[in-house]
Amino acid sequence: MLKNKLYLYGSYDSEFNIAPNLHLGVHMLNKIKTFGNDIAVINAATNERMTFQELAQQSVDIALSLAHIGVKKGDIVAICSQNRMEYIPIAFGTLLIGAVLVNVNGTCTGLSLLHRLKSAKCKVLFCPSSKYQENKDSIETFTEVETTIVLDGPVEGATHFKDFLSQHASVEDFEPTPVSGCEDVAIVLFSSGTTGMPKGVQYTHYNFLCSVQDPSTRIKDDKVVLGSVDWSNSYGIIMLFSFLELGATIVFSADPDAEQILDIIQKYKIEIIPTLPTVIAAINAVKDIAKYDTSSLRKIFVCGTICNERVLDTFKERIPTVELATHYYGLTEVGCICNSKSSKYGHRAGSVGGVRNIFVVKIVDVETREPLGPNQRGEICCKSPSMLRGYIGGEVDYMDEEGFFKTGDLGYYDEDHYVYVVDRIKDIIKYNSCTVSPSELEAVLLQHPSVHEVGVVGAPHEDLQELPTAFVVLRPGARATEQELKDFFDKNVAHNVMQLAGGVRFIDQLPRGVGLKVDRKKLRAML
Repeated sequence: MLKNKLYLYGSYDSEFNIAPNLHLGVHMLNKIKTFGNDIAVINAATNERMTFQELAQQSVDIALSLAHIGVKKGDIVAICSQNRMEYIPIAFGTLLIGAVLVNVNGTCTGLSLLHRLKSAKCKVLFCPSSKYQENKDSIETFTEVETTIVLDGPVEGATHFKDFLSQHASVEDFEPTPVSGCEDVAIVLFSSGTTGMPKGVQYTHYNFLCSVQDPSTRIKDDKVVLGSVDWSNSYGIIMLFSFLELGATIVFSADPDAEQILDIIQKYKIEIIPTLPTVIAAINAVKDIAKYDTSSLRKIFVCGTICNERVLDTFKERIPTVELATHYYGLTEVGCICNSKSSKYGHRAGSVGGVRNIFVVKIVDVETREPLGPNQRGEICCKSPSMLRGYIGGEVDYMDEEGFFKTGDLGYYDEDHYVYVVDRIKDIIKYNSCTVSPSELEAVLLQHPSVHEVGVVGAPHEDLQELPTAFVVLRPGARATEQELKDFFDKNVAHNVMQLAGGVRFIDQLPRGVGLKVDRKKLRAML
């Protein structure tokens, strides 16, 4: 077999060596045991701390306690909570007994929560007492949940976490449940659901370890990490496992605002922040950032959606100790596909970097599905051992005939094999027989000093198909008129086809889905 000259191949380097039969829970337990009394986790809200030794012990105790209430290999255990101290040992303990960990976003409630619990057929649910009380009738009537364990104050009808944690044994005496690394599902994550209800993405032990053991996140001297991304998010939990196996200290806080993040950086000497573009933009908007000591910060990894280059540059200007501010491009279904560390020449403005090791990427024509060469836009497709085992429910139309995952993203690569992500194909606007990328229009408007956030969608039009329409959130205290923004846009557009034909609408906040992506479906509904 010969390599296809139109495909991009990541390198298989010596740092990547995962046995296909490896057990994710055992792997994490063996790693964290080696760090002993070093601090593993800190709750920034309370300053509560947990050592790696305590984390290993509690993970074992949770595994034994789950077995005590009848949880067996293959049973489904769900966590629905924002980031908290118990989250990590619950995750590790679930994996150690061969059960499947289902991550549910802590903000889910009502039908959204019910959909996830029912589709995954969850047997045990860990959640805060308020979440249980709010959804008690639905959980008990419409799901297969047999036991609900509340993580804070006891409530009637649920088991309190302290009462559940009844079993104990030394870590060395514990015998984990064997699994088949390539076959058995370890973790279920939910996709963003921008094209319908969120889909459950199944990862085997091997799939998930391929994402966790990414050489591009390997750390040397920097070992204090801010865990602000929700751990129910694929990016959040992959980063969590990846940094913990390297002995880093994770400092977390549930949904901190920009000033709280700056305070945490100062207090705990944060060195690395895996984060989202919205967080970077919010920190940029803090006027008196100089009053915080941010000199410890060295690296930021931005994922979730593509971050405008101006936003990254502003962040580096305001916090000059940052040596690396870079994009990570990935999906819930496959993990990280591209980053700057996988590129020949480091970070390149506007690009998400080079193809990560263990990946093969091709760009195909959206209509003909033929592979394209440099600087030709098409759908990004990828193949990797980190790719999902499948969706809950058995959806099959996510791979092409060569076994490549169809990302649904529009992009291209240049002569140096740097990858550029343009937009979601389904979000592309058809205006006057031309295709318009919402993200390109948004990038122009974000350069206006009064604009904090913007989302562009197409308004239906009988003759012109769709009219590009901008929903704009202004910076606190800033002012701007629709005409001012339209004039600014007209002076700065790269192509005459890029027009805000549908005008500008001012709103207080952009609607967002799981993972904090802009929910364009809701924006279109607002039209």
